[in-house]
Amino acid sequence: MSHVNTLKRYCLRALLRAGGPMNEEALLDACRQLMPVLLRSDFSQVMEGLEADGFCIGARDELDEAVSWALTVKGELRAKQL
Repeated sequence: MSHVNTLKRYCLRALLRAGGPMNEEALLDACRQLMPVLLRSDFSQVMEGLEADGFCIGARDELDEAVSWALTVKGELRAKQL
């Protein structure tokens, strides 16, 4: 399994464990527990891919532009299978 697929699975499981929206910085920190040398650009690419595939959705706060991620129904169902 490629490191990208491993990261996708880990992100889905982390979001499921969070039980609701998760701040991008907290999610990135959690992912760095798995891959300590994870670049933000690689993380962003994975999250954008998961969003494009309908597994999660990112919402940007208008006040501070922080991004929060949450699972969609499709993402929750898939995360429960992992």
